[in-house]
Amino acid sequence: MNNAAARALPADPPIELVLAAAECVRRAGVRGFRLTDVAKAAGVARGTVYNCFGDKETAINAGLNFLCNAFIDGLAATVAPRPTLREQVGEAAAMIYQHASTPPMLAPPLRTDSIIATLLEHYGDELAHSWAAFWAGLVIQAQERGEVDAGLTPLHAGDWIVRVLLSLELLPFTVAGFTDADDARTRTSDLLLNGLAPKRDS
Repeated sequence: MNNAAARALPADPPIELVLAAAECVRRAGVRGFRLTDVAKAAGVARGTVYNCFGDKETAINAGLNFLCNAFIDGLAATVAPRPTLREQVGEAAAMIYQHASTPPMLAPPLRTDSIIATLLEHYGDELAHSWAAFWAGLVIQAQERGEVDAGLTPLHAGDWIVRVLLSLELLPFTVAGFTDADDARTRTSDLLLNGLAPKRDS
């Protein structure tokens, strides 16, 4: 979905229909998405779904928007309690490793792309911007602790973190050479935090 379409959502659509649209995107992907399935999942008539969203693309965008926010919220719940940016990045890397290395249990059975990959393909800019802003807040806290360089632009650092972490979802782990989630956690956090560390006076 393009960015203009992603923002062209009805005002305050009923949450039960948004949840149903999100579930249909999660289960069937964008290409397998059908408004009939949304209606069935929500327990309403097909006409109700049409009246709410207007068309299939708008319903897909509503579902993607919900999944994007849910992804950020789930990430925050996992990493924010960690006391350092190094540990926060490590937890995110481990989470993505576990997600990407777990066989999908979605219907239909032939669907093999992950929900993160679906979001990146169809809602990539929105996801990247939201996730970079999330990490920027953690970078600011790390700057206050002296953990990373005070001269960093937090949003730029957040964007760098996002790009590295998302590469773990997109690249085969045989390329990265990780042996398990703990290895992904340690090596990714070392890579990122060594690059963000305070600069030494020469």
